[in-house]
Amino acid sequence: MRHIVKFLFASAFIGAASAAWAQQPLSIGTSPAGSLNHSLGNALGKVVGDTTGLSARVVPFGGGQKIMPSIVQKRFDMGLLSTSDIYFAYNGLEDFAGTPLKDLRTIGVTFSYYLSWIVRNDSPYKTYMDLKGKKVAVGYNANVSQRRSVLSQMAAAGLTEKDFDGVPVPHVVRGADDLAQGKVESTSFAVGAGKVSEINAKISGGIRYLDIPNDEAALKRMRAVMPMGAFKLLEPGPGLVGIVKPTWVQTEDYAVVGGAHMNEETAYKLAKMLFEQKEALGKVASAFSRYDPKELSVDRGVPFHPGAIRFYREKGIWPADRK
Repeated sequence: MRHIVKFLFASAFIGAASAAWAQQPLSIGTSPAGSLNHSLGNALGKVVGDTTGLSARVVPFGGGQKIMPSIVQKRFDMGLLSTSDIYFAYNGLEDFAGTPLKDLRTIGVTFSYYLSWIVRNDSPYKTYMDLKGKKVAVGYNANVSQRRSVLSQMAAAGLTEKDFDGVPVPHVVRGADDLAQGKVESTSFAVGAGKVSEINAKISGGIRYLDIPNDEAALKRMRAVMPMGAFKLLEPGPGLVGIVKPTWVQTEDYAVVGGAHMNEETAYKLAKMLFEQKEALGKVASAFSRYDPKELSVDRGVPFHPGAIRFYREKGIWPADRK
């Protein structure tokens, strides 16, 4: 009888512990508040909480070089990160040389984000080359992903940091503040970010984006730094503050990434949410309205979580010749 009681007590304890674990909110690591990545993380957390039966908390923490190791170390459960960053981290390349993060797992590849340099709308600058020798935000040493993007944008124009009178900033949010305060003539920022709208309202006459050089030679130079990058022509439209005319921008996919420690059922629910809740996500952060749910399973060089694979197979969007 004592053994039965002990067994029942142990079973009850394990069950309670499992239930408590299941109730733990998913932690989503993001870039600092004000960045596009933080806004997207908030949208992801809200829709996860509203539609999956899971709860989530969003933690502004830093760039991908901080978030991804923290996912592998189980400090965070997931993040929304650029596909170049994820590829470098998983394979131990660039900033992750010698320390591959093999416990990263893709949940779904979502929309492309857009980047270029912003200037005051009344400034004389028309091209990146016009800014040569001028005060421009450089460094971005608190966020390796942002630094890589900016260096790749310079590379597209055939430029390096040495071509400017560089003003070091830790991240894009500081760069935008420096533009508003007149400390720099230009800085890089994602199109559609809340911070861009804020800066646009602060600067008399507003801001505008510059065209990124976009010929084949520029593409080759850019991809030497950011291998998953591409170019896109953006037309002015709602939510695209600073796109005052058809403008060429840099683009790259964002992917939702988790750790191998995430249980299969959670990953399944997250993949299902991404597939079914595009409209809900887009209502919170318009960038989410740009992805095609049928392309969530596209291969970007980092393995998918088994739970996500199971869902995509059920929906018929997982390639038959892929494990």
